[in-house]
Amino acid sequence: MKKENWFRALNLADDKYVNEANPDVKVKHNSRKKLIMSLVAAAACITLMMCNLWLFLPFKNTPPDVSQYSDSEYYEIIQKLNLLTWEKSKYKNNFEILKVNLSDKLYFLIKEESYSMAADILEDADDSIYDGIGDISGGADGTYEEVTDNQVEGIVEADRIKRSDKHIYYLDNQTLRVFSIAGIDSIELGHIDLFDNSQNFYLNKWEFYLSKDCKTVTVITQYHDGDRQPNISVIALDVSDPANITEKNRVEITGSYMSSRMTEGKLLLLTEFVFNKKDIDFDDESTFLPQINTGDGMKTIPANGITSPDEINNTRYTIVMKLDENTLNLEGTAAYLSYSEDVYVSKDHIFLTHVFADINKGDDGKKIRNSMTEISCLTYGGNIFEKKGSATVRGYVKDQWSMDEYEGILRVVTTTTATTVYEGLVIATGNSNASLYCVDLKTFKVVASVEDFAPPREKVQSVRFDKDTAYVCTSIEMSDPVFFFDLSDINNITYKDTGTIEGFSTSLVNFGNGKLLGIGRGSWRSLKVEIYEETKDEVVGFCKYEFEGAGYSPVYKSYYIDRENQLVGLGIRVNGDTRYIVLYFDGYDLIEVANIPLNGDANFQRGVYVDGYMYMFGQNDFKVLKLF
Repeated sequence: MKKENWFRALNLADDKYVNEANPDVKVKHNSRKKLIMSLVAAAACITLMMCNLWLFLPFKNTPPDVSQYSDSEYYEIIQKLNLLTWEKSKYKNNFEILKVNLSDKLYFLIKEESYSMAADILEDADDSIYDGIGDISGGADGTYEEVTDNQVEGIVEADRIKRSDKHIYYLDNQTLRVFSIAGIDSIELGHIDLFDNSQNFYLNKWEFYLSKDCKTVTVITQYHDGDRQPNISVIALDVSDPANITEKNRVEITGSYMSSRMTEGKLLLLTEFVFNKKDIDFDDESTFLPQINTGDGMKTIPANGITSPDEINNTRYTIVMKLDENTLNLEGTAAYLSYSEDVYVSKDHIFLTHVFADINKGDDGKKIRNSMTEISCLTYGGNIFEKKGSATVRGYVKDQWSMDEYEGILRVVTTTTATTVYEGLVIATGNSNASLYCVDLKTFKVVASVEDFAPPREKVQSVRFDKDTAYVCTSIEMSDPVFFFDLSDINNITYKDTGTIEGFSTSLVNFGNGKLLGIGRGSWRSLKVEIYEETKDEVVGFCKYEFEGAGYSPVYKSYYIDRENQLVGLGIRVNGDTRYIVLYFDGYDLIEVANIPLNGDANFQRGVYVDGYMYMFGQNDFKVLKLF
């Protein structure tokens, strides 16, 4: 203490040095400093440890637990959807994500600088380099008359036009119109607007039926009103008085309209329900299950009517419903999860398709991915839909016309494809061809087949079955071989190749009298309608009609096919204008007998021939022309 006081008294050092000279203070100071440094070091270690845990701790790559829904009747579906929607991380930990993100950021910074330099170079470029680049019934006493060229006799398909012996009914966008049949004196007798303009419509999906007694029209519509999911309305209308059409019943269904059939007063409605993986909420059934409202609120379709493969590869349902034509009462439902939209309906069965990939891996690491189609069959004649069985064939089915049931055998034509993949990269494509398969509907075994009958890289463009024969058109560019198959003995199937014909047909039609009608293209810019004739050894072109620069509808229902009078009618687009043409086959040539302006999309235009007059319908447009 004396030493300390002596130093202070002399005032020869400031307080700092006095404190440092005091041994007791020096010890306390060092202890506090060490404590702080220890705490800092400990915090750094903890931070480093947490950082390492965040960076290098492996991700838990297991799907979420959904056992809380085990009591739900839809638990099996929930489990499958849980696996489908769960995405396993391609990274082991956050360090890999950080490394990739930093690399990507550096890459895009370099790329952005390159784009900036390129923009400076092109800023003064001559705009001329862009020159030349362009856009490459009757009332209650009426008699029903069939207009639509149905695939199966006795199974009626919906269309935008129907008729009786007194009236013609035409669906003009969201308006149903009724016209008299009186030649050039025909007039519109009445109409009804089905919706106002507040909804957004999918007008290409709209069709309707006319009942056999000509008193009821059943309209099938698709629209959306701001919701994420599209909706379907099935509307029954009383048309017994064309001047006073009234609504009878209406059914609402979530999803999209695919197709439908009418048989013996029963409407078979086929719809599609697709949902987004990100929107699934297993507490809300409407986010992953189709709903239907028959007048008492939206309800989920029963779980016992839903079929799905062991592993689902998409979030799409195909739903089949049976409704009474007059009351729209729901009489049965069946749903297929992860099935595609190609559906064929025969007199007794409904066939639905499920496309998937069959992958074979070789010793060299290369994978061959073949397209495959599972075809599921169910009966619809009873009170419930009954699943009968399924069969699998190579390739994929183009449309309903590529399937046909005849004498207990399902005949199917597919486009077969094979893709070679190596280390995740596609290294070979274009290995396509065409095949025909015959499936016994008792055993669901393939009992006969003709595989890869077309030239390499060909694809199926159109198919038509006619009892024990079949016609198949394939193409690769602008060649049109038509193959004729004799299926009278499935143990000895024979076929003929027509060789190469200019253009290709997107629709093939049996036109009667040993003739086949093809509608398609002669070139990429021309419409071609051609008559083929079957000779002893081949199918050859007999005569054709071409319209250069004409676009046409690929929708088969938009064509008017009249075998009795040998007439073909269809809408076309030429230089931005829409027209309707009618061709007459006189036994030697296809002769143009009508070519008149008609408003509206060619997909929606319709025509019908009655007693010497051609009645043609477009968007808010109606024309009558005397042909003969």
